[in-house]
Amino acid sequence: MTLISMGWEFPTVGGMKSGAKNLLYLVDLLSELEVEQLNDIGENCEWLRVARGQEVISQKQQTTDIYFIVEGHVAAKGYSVDGKEVTYAEITAGQIFGEFSAIDRKPRSAAIEAIEDSYLARMDSDQFRGLLVKYPTIGLKLAEMLVRKNRNLTERMFEYSTMAVHQRVCTELLRMVEENDAKDAALIEPAPSHYQIATRLSTHREAVSKELARLSKLGVVDSGRKKIRILDVARLRQLAQSDSYA
Repeated sequence: MTLISMGWEFPTVGGMKSGAKNLLYLVDLLSELEVEQLNDIGENCEWLRVARGQEVISQKQQTTDIYFIVEGHVAAKGYSVDGKEVTYAEITAGQIFGEFSAIDRKPRSAAIEAIEDSYLARMDSDQFRGLLVKYPTIGLKLAEMLVRKNRNLTERMFEYSTMAVHQRVCTELLRMVEENDAKDAALIEPAPSHYQIATRLSTHREAVSKELARLSKLGVVDSGRKKIRILDVARLRQLAQSDSYA
């Protein structure tokens, strides 16, 4: 992996907060801090550009830094002994990763890989723990974020244990269109590959391809290259709750 340290200051970009020397104000965890406070925090960060496909953190790695994503998109993944890949979560700009090890000082529970070119701020765990003491609002936001992550993982565990593959595929498609607040139709673009969807659902690519083809025949989705159009959101929700396509 090649990481390029860019220094903590960088050129002003469109929409930059007045007086800001960095983009940390875009990070939800830090969004309530004043510009001067963000600038001070930025001085204690190492700024990194990571290319798509690069691994930022390795599973079981003995490091404890925390990362703030100011641009880009990464995925948290796990790998079995025989190489099976599981995607736990995708983490977008404005979010953080590495907080588990920063808090408990234990090895990394997941690998982190850049899904697209990303710009990150890295801070060591001692400095981060100091922020939690200095700024109680950060600690509260972190607690809320960890609760959300726990709820999401609990929900996914329930799905793995109780749902057939076709239900999990339907549920994942619904999860991807939630942000669009769609009632009748929605477009997922760029859409993840069938393999990427499979790693999220603890299944294999062929099963995802089969289920998408079946949904297409039912007139529920229209799947193309790097895009999936949901034609009937209500029907998709119905199928996600049914143990058959009848």
